[in-house]
Amino acid sequence: MAREDENFESTLRELSPAKVPPPLQSRILEIFDALPETENQPAKAAENISRFHFLRPLAAAAAILIAATGVFFAVLNNLDTPTGANPGGMVMTPGKAPFVPVHTENIFEGVDDEGLFLTGGKVPVHGVRYRFSDSFQWENREDGSVIKMTIPSERLYLLPVRTD
Repeated sequence: MAREDENFESTLRELSPAKVPPPLQSRILEIFDALPETENQPAKAAENISRFHFLRPLAAAAAILIAATGVFFAVLNNLDTPTGANPGGMVMTPGKAPFVPVHTENIFEGVDDEGLFLTGGKVPVHGVRYRFSDSFQWENREDGSVIKMTIPSERLYLLPVRTD
């Protein structure tokens, strides 16, 4: 142990904490005694904890991956426009397209607990809804015009609930 740490610890040992005044201590004990028994039992609190809490980060990562894949394929789909769809009749390749993607962004906005409900097969599931905001920006390199678009999106995941 470092010399300065030993001095610090010895100083802490010499200090004593301030005592709580008796009226304040009795008031604190009264507050805890006045609580109903159901709030003091840790077993009741444990029932309110979700068994699948470890799946929430995985579900959020999967939702972001799905959104990013969707944006990627949407951009690729817009770049491969067939010749008949262009008024000039030219094939749009990424280097010659009038509007090229400049920026895409998928922003996670929040998660909502949809509660428990039964599916058509009478299987209980827990619904979790993720909200996103997808932003796209395209630029025309020839005249400098820009198209910006923001689209809200939601994904609902149904997690099976163990009933046995």
